[in-house]
Amino acid sequence: MSGALPETERERQLRQLAGRLLAHPDPSGPVTVDILPVGYPEDLPPELVDATDLRFLGSSVRRRAGALVGADMVFDGPGEPAVVIANYETALIGVGWEPLDRPGPRGGGFEPLGFGEMSSLADRKKSAALFLHAMDREDGGTELRVHYDADHAREMIANMGPGMPPEASMLPRLKPPPGVRLHPQGGGGGGGRWKSEAGAQTEMAPMELEAYFAKQLEAAGWGRLAGSADEAFAWSSWLIPDSGEWRGVLIVLAAFPGWRQVSVQAELRR
Repeated sequence: MSGALPETERERQLRQLAGRLLAHPDPSGPVTVDILPVGYPEDLPPELVDATDLRFLGSSVRRRAGALVGADMVFDGPGEPAVVIANYETALIGVGWEPLDRPGPRGGGFEPLGFGEMSSLADRKKSAALFLHAMDREDGGTELRVHYDADHAREMIANMGPGMPPEASMLPRLKPPPGVRLHPQGGGGGGGRWKSEAGAQTEMAPMELEAYFAKQLEAAGWGRLAGSADEAFAWSSWLIPDSGEWRGVLIVLAAFPGWRQVSVQAELRR
């Protein structure tokens, strides 16, 4: 799968233009960028492409004085971003890559459609690091972008350590319905309370919007306890199984025409 396919003169010109546009000044010396449709260079670890069943679209390759310093690869395939990125990680961990520490608590709650999942890995023997970003595609499925870094990996690997694992959010990630723009307005937590708030740009009735997010809570294992709705307000309370005494609440408020205020919260009842 390595190497570039035969190309027309027009395609060659477009590839060269794209390489110029992607190249930026570098304090360590000039870097060139080459675009390889459905291809990758021979000095890139082959498992980055061969270890997955995702459709490989191609790569951009950065070199300094002929040496590979980085590459970006694009894949797509069916499935949710969290599943796609987890499967890719598992395949690479099986051949020697290690997860990099993720600073701070792992997030949850409302997020705009397409934000996706991110992760990072390192290979000590190759002195290389990977940064993964899986995003929803508008036509369904997931796009996975893989950034390979052989330039700054030594620093990151040197800082790898056991450390304290970040506290996982009690909130599942909640995506808006198609066509609804979501504007996160803060959240976070820890130590017994997690909260996420957002503004939703939509004319959907609070009852409909609450029902859409409620399905995602149910898919995450939350159990509905009670709730009600009218033209301006919808709410529901939840039990979070296998979590001790955690309870949750989901609220949708039609505060202004064309906008809905949404909030989800999980709290440990002591």
